[in-house]
Amino acid sequence: MNELGLILVLLLALWSITKTLEKLANRIVEKQNKQYELLKEIKDLLNNEK
Repeated sequence: MNELGLILVLLLALWSITKTLEKLANRIVEKQNKQYELLKEIKDLLNNEK
């Protein structure tokens, strides 16, 4: 019975870590998309000045 408890705790910990990493990855992708949009804006502004 003790092993079953350990397995459940490990599964819960892995699930929690997975969810945390997923949130972190989503934030990183969101920031990358913002940076990409800003770079596109800068490129457009530089092209318009020529």
